[in-house]
Amino acid sequence: MKAAVIKEAGQLDVEAVAIPKPAEKEVRLKIQLAGICGSDNSVYHGKLPAYFPIIPGHEAIGIVEALGVSANRFQIGQRVTIHPNYFCGHCPPCQKGMTNVCRSKVRLGIDCNGVFAEYATIPEAALYPLPANLTDRVAVFAEPLAVAAHAMRLVPVQSEDRVLIFGAGVIGQLTLQLARLKSRHITACDLVSSRLDLARRMGAEQTIGDQESMTASEASFDVIFETSGAPAGLEMAIQLAAPGAKIVLLGIPGESHPVSTVQIVRKELQIFGSMIYTDEFEQSIELLASGQVKAEPLISGVIPLEQLQENLENFSAPQRMKTLVKIP
Repeated sequence: MKAAVIKEAGQLDVEAVAIPKPAEKEVRLKIQLAGICGSDNSVYHGKLPAYFPIIPGHEAIGIVEALGVSANRFQIGQRVTIHPNYFCGHCPPCQKGMTNVCRSKVRLGIDCNGVFAEYATIPEAALYPLPANLTDRVAVFAEPLAVAAHAMRLVPVQSEDRVLIFGAGVIGQLTLQLARLKSRHITACDLVSSRLDLARRMGAEQTIGDQESMTASEASFDVIFETSGAPAGLEMAIQLAAPGAKIVLLGIPGESHPVSTVQIVRKELQIFGSMIYTDEFEQSIELLASGQVKAEPLISGVIPLEQLQENLENFSAPQRMKTLVKIP
């Protein structure tokens, strides 16, 4: 089969490799469409440790093509999406329902071969069926939407909350749409004007677009979702938070940085870490299928597998949102 293989940091080749065979409780999928994520970019550039050589990618839509001898939850020809973080179910975090921080978690496309290939083998327990009315282009957003849904589950937005979405990338835009289902008072903050234009189309009441405006903004936000992962993101969120506000951190900065603990105490702020998702996939699929969350406006292009390396090299282009990979 044709697959994109990262041999070492910065080197990706599209080449012929053996078609994988499903293990006892696995399913082999014929991959139809995949999405490029920031973690794929980090793996490619060596910023996120992975086991090279590896086929990257974890956001995908596939058709069930073969079943392991004990796999019986799906039928040949069924269309599915993937929960790409496999958890053990037995460690203390898993026993508490925190499968997202499982001590033995296996990450698709990082710890094992992923979906930037014609075929992929996936545990049947990690697959979710898709309704017929949900197109591949929209369904592929189930995984990133689950990230936003998990954050919203940790800190539910109330109708009168003044909400700030810090960072208007893909996760920010999806989080914005979920928050807009609960409150009209949504502000989006980003340094890229095109992303703020999109945020207004997605329902933002107002936008903040430069450092000066951020600094001058009143500390009046009740709930802040920090999705950028920028080093200054938390510092700015603390500054913009109203007394008693809740700050949810979805983005992971490349390195730790100082935090204004004085303001956290004086304002009695609550800060939450939000790590990927647990069981939000079915909710994500329903939100997309019902049209409550719009994914099509977030698609900035569809490329063939052969253009994956070029896209990863230019991943930080400001006009890019979500690029999809058509396979084969």
